[in-house]
Amino acid sequence: MRYITLIALLLLANVAQAGLYRWVDDAGVVHYSDVVPATVEKHGHSELNAQGMTLKTFPSAPTEAEIAASKRQETLAQLRNALENKQQEQDNHLLANYTDIAELEAVFQSKLAVLAKNTQSIAERRDSLASKLAAVQAQAPNVENAAQREKLNGYVLEAEKTLATYDYALQENQTEQERLRQRYEKDRERLSKLLNASPSSRHPDPSKAPAILRAALDHQ
Repeated sequence: MRYITLIALLLLANVAQAGLYRWVDDAGVVHYSDVVPATVEKHGHSELNAQGMTLKTFPSAPTEAEIAASKRQETLAQLRNALENKQQEQDNHLLANYTDIAELEAVFQSKLAVLAKNTQSIAERRDSLASKLAAVQAQAPNVENAAQREKLNGYVLEAEKTLATYDYALQENQTEQERLRQRYEKDRERLSKLLNASPSSRHPDPSKAPAILRAALDHQ
């Protein structure tokens, strides 16, 4: 230890006018030099003044595990910010368009009615086509003319494709209705919390409400 101290004092005396750095290697040995080796970055080092006092400390380079952990934390923070911003946008939309739960309910019922009407229309067209197809399929075995039989077969194929399209549309409408209900339940719960937090908003003049909202209110 006395030997190390003597070396340190000599170094301090010789580099009084130059920069001096201190670091500890993997073996725990203290080093002083006016030049910092590149390998020292992972350990960190200190810059000293002529009196041997620390002027500045350079931290050790982060390990791969620390870098990975830092990136994970940064990614999580970005995701949290994105979710918070998205929630704020949704909150602003709710408060800008609805002043009470009744308005939200009216718009929901209006959208639901449009979907129901569309579903009914598709179902009626599907049933009509299915009936025609069944009639053609029943007559097809009795057709002897090859050209007519080929024409009927073409009709059957096209009708079956159209029925498949109708079935897909009906399924999509059902999915959309369920999605709409889920969205309404979430919006209803969120709007209720927002209104309870700020209950001073007033119900707007119905004559100034959007056309779709007025139509929905008229049917209540």
